[in-house]
Amino acid sequence: MSSASIPGFHNPEIFEVLPNACLSPTARDVFDVLTSRQEPGGLVKVRQQELAERLGLTQSVVSRAISQLRDKGIISERQRRGEVLIHPLLAGYESLSHMVNHLKAPDTFVWPLNFPTGDIRPPRARDARIGTDFDPDPDGGEDAPLPDAPPALRLAG
Repeated sequence: MSSASIPGFHNPEIFEVLPNACLSPTARDVFDVLTSRQEPGGLVKVRQQELAERLGLTQSVVSRAISQLRDKGIISERQRRGEVLIHPLLAGYESLSHMVNHLKAPDTFVWPLNFPTGDIRPPRARDARIGTDFDPDPDGGEDAPLPDAPPALRLAG
């Protein structure tokens, strides 16, 4: 492990529109592994063979998933062997100020994302929740009511 701190801050707004990228389940799994292994700023030192072993897939399947991530702009086109760079807006950082400073740095290359980042797309027609009573926002976007009294806390032991 490196001596750098673990990236714990992610840009929450961009992750809300990540479903717009319409990633395959394998590409999403690869992206999840990449985000969990990244250094602050989005650099991941990993080989495709390691990803394939970690996910129990063949290297060709992982290669196609990485190509899909690259086509969507989620990872960099420019990478060295054994390294992957996650898009700076999707990368993890030590803090909000670290993210802002990294994005403002003149040597930070921010390439375009190749999927809609505006409105969140509605569920696809083949979504299993369509036609059911599932409501992802049951209160219509209103704040949840506060409890009448705070719950009593008990100490264990």
